[in-house]
Amino acid sequence: MTTTREHLLNGALAGPFAPFRGNGQLTTAVAWAPWWLPPAADAPNWKGRQPVYVPATLDGQAVQQLSTPWATHTAGLWQQVPSAEGNSYELTAEGQAWSSEDPTPASQLEAGDVNLQVGVDPTGGLDPESPLIVWSAPAQPLSHWQTLRVTAVAQANIITVFLKSAPNLPKRQQAVFWRNAFLRPIGRHKRAVNIVGVGDTHMRLEPEQPQPGDLLQVQVSAARAHAHVSLQARDAELAEVAVTPGGVTRDGDRTLWRYSLTPSAAGLYDLRFVGDAGARLLALRLVRVAREVQLAPRSPLRTTYRRVYVLLPPTADEGWFLAAARGSFHGRYTVGFSADDAGMGDFDRRHVIAVNPHHWPEVLTVNWFQQHYPGALFTAVVANNPADLEAWLRAWTP
Repeated sequence: MTTTREHLLNGALAGPFAPFRGNGQLTTAVAWAPWWLPPAADAPNWKGRQPVYVPATLDGQAVQQLSTPWATHTAGLWQQVPSAEGNSYELTAEGQAWSSEDPTPASQLEAGDVNLQVGVDPTGGLDPESPLIVWSAPAQPLSHWQTLRVTAVAQANIITVFLKSAPNLPKRQQAVFWRNAFLRPIGRHKRAVNIVGVGDTHMRLEPEQPQPGDLLQVQVSAARAHAHVSLQARDAELAEVAVTPGGVTRDGDRTLWRYSLTPSAAGLYDLRFVGDAGARLLALRLVRVAREVQLAPRSPLRTTYRRVYVLLPPTADEGWFLAAARGSFHGRYTVGFSADDAGMGDFDRRHVIAVNPHHWPEVLTVNWFQQHYPGALFTAVVANNPADLEAWLRAWTP
């Protein structure tokens, strides 16, 4: 099993770009949605304009641009992503702005404040004026790139990230550029296996436990007739998997969408039912694709012995591995990441020490091993940090 490493889709904001819902004035990096606040009824005609969103090239790199020449705006982009409730996340993005009365690119003649910010709504809301959004301090990166950052604690299994700019004065040259957005969890992170979205939106799979090469049928059901939707699939290496739409029907008061795909290799697949090419997350399923385990007949070994396998979860990094190795040195235990390797083998005694089994997409239990690898002994160990794991293994007696 593996975990998805990248949390934002198209976080580089470097393409591909596409007209948002077919509007050429709103050409955004795919998987990002534009937003802006309308002006007050009595506002002057230069205040609070809708920006024009287009791709641009700066420093030889494609970036997202939005601009309001001779006007101001309060606007930006957003994207919803899956999260683990209670976990902290850090959002960073690089921003740059041009503000000038001179048309020369990057000029700062009589520049105004541009007020760039990044924010996170920990509840997954889409209202850029929500008081729940945690914003970074306003920044003024005039004609240079600056990294903005903010940290927030998720309060739901979906959070929303925002990029924002709010120039205070109308300028002949009023443009904002964004690139290299990145969202990372701080500390332990556990993904939800199944996210049911708004309007009771959920996915059903057939078969529920696919093997490599199987045709996987996906049915999405929702009480809302979501628009501009699609199914996205990625394998354990984050490569996109081709999805074939199968049509949309009605079943009573619910809407059904059907899709199919063929996972070619074993591993954990990320299926997302999304709106607006990925900007809005409507439902999610993590699917483990694995070959059916067949127990081979026992064959005589050169010699019989017992094996202790310290099974680390997919969330473990190098620090956890080194701690497990140090703790296992005197006992000569095997350390690894495969539940199948841990359970199989023609040994007199097989003992699996599962470290933090709740960190797997599907929690590992003694019943799982008894079902797939009868005879394997199972011990679950919950360790808060690598040092605790090392100490426990040193003191443990088989």
